Amino acid sequence: MNRLSNPELTILRKSTSVVQSAEEHAVAPVRIGIGAITRHHPSFVQLYYAIEARRTSAMPLVIQFISPTPGTGASTVASGYARVASDDCAQPVLYIDCNASPAKPRRAPNEPQPPTLSDALRRGLPLSDAITPVRDSKNLLWARLGPGERPLLALGGDRLQSMLDMLRANHPVIVLDTPPSEAPESAAVSRYCDGSVLVVAAGRTKQWEIENAKSLLERLGGQTVGVVLNRERSVMPRWLGRH
Repeated sequence: MNRLSNPELTILRKSTSVVQSAEEHAVAPVRIGIGAITRHHPSFVQLYYAIEARRTSAMPLVIQFISPTPGTGASTVASGYARVASDDCAQPVLYIDCNASPAKPRRAPNEPQPPTLSDALRRGLPLSDAITPVRDSKNLLWARLGPGERPLLALGGDRLQSMLDMLRANHPVIVLDTPPSEAPESAAVSRYCDGSVLVVAAGRTKQWEIENAKSLLERLGGQTVGVVLNRERSVMPRWLGRH
């Protein structure tokens, strides 16, 4: 594993102007072009390089994005980080949605649905069968971990470890977008990752919730490498920012 160093908390702020809608929360296909890192929102670039600075080797990186409570925008932050990483990596970056499956399919009814990663693993299929390109992106791939309300619980730790070992062979960065740490299986995933980033909501997430989540991750064998303060309100009027 490529264990990340310097586990002290780092607050990285992101303004509300880049908070996406609910429909865009999972790797929204906002692609600018390979090598266009400087054109991403500065907060995502800052987050990417802050994590890169903590790498201890050039081995593939598995990074978890998790929140203490629901509604902090963790998926938005995870996808923003993934897009920046995909612009900086020679091989495709993989974003894995570990959240509950949506009630309605995102594709047309007559369009075949790709299997989830856990389905492919169970059926002995190549994991690449469960991985699809993000629309309008040449270097970012997407996969759903599994079906149902709690795909992490259904998969289990040993199979998750085996799956990640196989995926590391083809992806320099693997982003795990997981449910809040109040789900025990989500917190337990941290032990299989090189580091976990806590995403909290400004003015909403309480300090004790942050500390409890951090302690839980570390108690289960994980390592918190930073805290992203999301949805911070800007003191500048929105109309002034347009000039």
